[in-house]
Amino acid sequence: MRGDRRRSLTYEVQRLAQDGRSQREIARGLGIARRTVRRLLRELEDRRREGETALEREVRPRLAKASVLDPYEEKIRAWLKEWPDLTAVRCLEKLEGEGFKGRYTIVRERLKLLRQELVPPRPKATPVETAPGQRAEFDWSPYTLAGGEKVQLWNATLRWSRAPSLAADTNTRQTTVFRRLREAFEEWEGVPEEALTDSMPGVVDRWECDLPILNARYVDFVAYYGFRALIAPRGCPQWKAVAERLFRFHEENLLNGRTIRTREEYAEVLAWWRREKALAKDHPDTRRPVHEMLATERPHLLPLPARPYDTRDVFVRLVDDYQRVQLETNHYPVPAPIGSWVYVCADAARLEVVDHQARRLIEHDRLPDGARIKLSPPHVKRVRYDLDELTERLTGWGEVAHDYARGLRETKRYPGPQLVRLLQLQVDWSIDDLVAAMRQAMTYRCFDLAAVQRILELHYSPRQLEDHIADSTRQRIQEVMKDHPVTPRPLSAYTALREGDPPREKRSETDASQP
Repeated sequence: MRGDRRRSLTYEVQRLAQDGRSQREIARGLGIARRTVRRLLRELEDRRREGETALEREVRPRLAKASVLDPYEEKIRAWLKEWPDLTAVRCLEKLEGEGFKGRYTIVRERLKLLRQELVPPRPKATPVETAPGQRAEFDWSPYTLAGGEKVQLWNATLRWSRAPSLAADTNTRQTTVFRRLREAFEEWEGVPEEALTDSMPGVVDRWECDLPILNARYVDFVAYYGFRALIAPRGCPQWKAVAERLFRFHEENLLNGRTIRTREEYAEVLAWWRREKALAKDHPDTRRPVHEMLATERPHLLPLPARPYDTRDVFVRLVDDYQRVQLETNHYPVPAPIGSWVYVCADAARLEVVDHQARRLIEHDRLPDGARIKLSPPHVKRVRYDLDELTERLTGWGEVAHDYARGLRETKRYPGPQLVRLLQLQVDWSIDDLVAAMRQAMTYRCFDLAAVQRILELHYSPRQLEDHIADSTRQRIQEVMKDHPVTPRPLSAYTALREGDPPREKRSETDASQP
């Protein structure tokens, strides 16, 4: 009984009890049980003695019934912390081992409630209505072909028109992402105002305070094309639902019922399928063909830059004693001194070699990886090991390197290979670290390449491509400023500035004599 009916019944029971009627008579007269009479009289007495609020009078909370699972709740919480993906079936098995006699349904419901408390729910994506030319979504999806070859499917889709750009690749490197984005913009004949993706490598370096830290090179690419970079929350693929839906459409309508064995065959089928199927299907909202929607959206896209972004891979290589550089399994001739380091800018078709001042040296057609071809430099008469030239290259590092090279030549029967390898170490280690390692090795009269390598690995850290560029810039600055040296200020001057006092410069005796 609830509400007004309960109030009316309480009034009748109280009135009859005041008239001297027994509980048996009241129950028989009102047609209710005697325990109901006792409970109504007891509740009325408690209200008079303790009082109640208006909220309690209108809304009486129902007391929760005890559950047979209550004694096991702490165990279930501990299991969920250790195994967040614990299923109800497995939880029931573990509970039965603890003596639980209940059934599956009650375990499933309790597990659902506890999981919501312990595991925060994923943020839900709000349906987004975008204007023409506003947003594109892009992502990768891995697949294994019938022949066992693994490929990565690239998918960039305009959200408004649903126009896709598809390609098959063997990797998801940053330069590959840039190249595929550039090709997508060229296919659409314009750039969307914003591009949404997930935390893929090369785009997002890390997350801090639930905010993505974008890669600096990706930021440069975004600025070059003028769109806005959007990153979906981690673990929320529904934020880029259009791109994810196209992957499913591709699996159900392209891969389903077809046997594709090689990446080349897959690329051909993918190009046909995009042209004949993906662009020809009806838009889910307007029911117009996607290619017509793309034609309508093109005028709203941002214009392409006059020149496309250079998406080539950049490698640092050292010129070997045959005056060649190695890229993958092949060797290419370079008109550069033996032991000098160069940059190799390569795409799928060609590679360009430039020196440390970005001057173009030579260009080659890129050979297929695995060919193991060594092109001979036609302009150079090969010298197996020119010890004088190698020593001169090391002398450019300083007196310590010159002494170490001379020690190698005096102690080794065949010093040429070690001198070449010593020069090649500058690809992975800074010259300052190399000289320090050679100095330490000379203190023990240890003229051996392996000793220098051990010292480097124990005491120093290898450098990256950015460090090579910084070293090159530093050398050019030193050359330009050698006639105008800059004397650093003493640290005390900066201490005075921090404290708010002007820095005191040392005055000569002549200055001191003047007022």
